[in-house]
Amino acid sequence: MKISDYVVEECVLCEVKARNKWEFFAEIAACLGKVLALPAEEIKKVLEERERLSSTAIGQEIAIPHSRLAGLERIVIAAGIKKEGLEFEALDHKPVKLILVVLAPENEQALYLRTLACLARILKDNEIKRQLIAARNGAEFKKILDGVAYEG
Repeated sequence: MKISDYVVEECVLCEVKARNKWEFFAEIAACLGKVLALPAEEIKKVLEERERLSSTAIGQEIAIPHSRLAGLERIVIAAGIKKEGLEFEALDHKPVKLILVVLAPENEQALYLRTLACLARILKDNEIKRQLIAARNGAEFKKILDGVAYEG
């Protein structure tokens, strides 16, 4: 399985409208709720609860909000791109341009952690990061991740 297999293509938002991370959670939750047929409010709630523990911005203009979600059958990845950046309380104080949202079933542990680690590793590659931020749609975004090695 490739990391791109987890990407929900319809929920790669290449032009995030949100003005802050809390609005982004509502925007991405609405998309995921519709596509996954799960309550958007619940998706937003679990993302916000995790973010309140500590910022999921990992620096270098990247954030990886993540949580477990009741009713989810498999790991899913959604994304948001905000070329001018979004305030995310990053340790390096840089606004976030690339947001990768990872949701996992409540009982999924090992694969969930491997997926998060894999994304963090992938995003250390500045060329991949640059290409993902430049993606014009979900299909292009997913294709960029298609060529990335992943032990899932």
